[in-house]
Amino acid sequence: MKSKVIIIFAVLGVIGLVIALAFVGSVTYLKLSSEPWEDLPYWKLTDEERQTAYQIANQNETVKQYLDQGYYTTGHSPDCIYRNDETGITVGVVLLTKQGFAGKTYMNHYVSVYVNLNTGEVAGIDEGLNDIRLTEEQAKKAKHIALSDPEVKEILNGKDYEIVVGRPLVKMSSYEIPIAEGFSVMSSTEELIGASVKFKFTDGTIATVHVSLEKEEVIRISH
Repeated sequence: MKSKVIIIFAVLGVIGLVIALAFVGSVTYLKLSSEPWEDLPYWKLTDEERQTAYQIANQNETVKQYLDQGYYTTGHSPDCIYRNDETGITVGVVLLTKQGFAGKTYMNHYVSVYVNLNTGEVAGIDEGLNDIRLTEEQAKKAKHIALSDPEVKEILNGKDYEIVVGRPLVKMSSYEIPIAEGFSVMSSTEELIGASVKFKFTDGTIATVHVSLEKEEVIRISH
């Protein structure tokens, strides 16, 4: 009986040691991962590199157009996005931002300008995703397409409803922006392809009709 007790305590001791080591490991991991990424040496630019990145970016014609539109450089940039010790190539990213209201919605839009500090040129510009909105003409067209569809007509037959044009339908595509030899960043672009038209009935039910503005036809209907 005594030997069994000793074995049990030994097992509990091993389990306790494993838990303690796991706890220390987790604390060490948290300590390492809690360091701000901007303080890591790899991502740092020197003050001279930062000023050079600003100057190169500001001389770019596309960047000048953004600045004329009210964009400004943020205090968090430029940062180093790529550094290769073998080739000596360093690429910094200058972030342009614009804030303001689009209708009743407050919007932020960001543009990333990649600057190759070795060649002294803007290597690429990521214009980011724009807030795509339907024009009055497009909204009117979306309603007409929905109301002209035979299946929609059957759903609406004899019912009282309210028609509302909802969110635009967009197609997203990804592409690469090469910013240094052997290195690129991914970006995305959106293209307006249609709109959703909602029919709200007096009994509380809703039918959503998705239409293609280009093909002028109903894509699908969801209840």
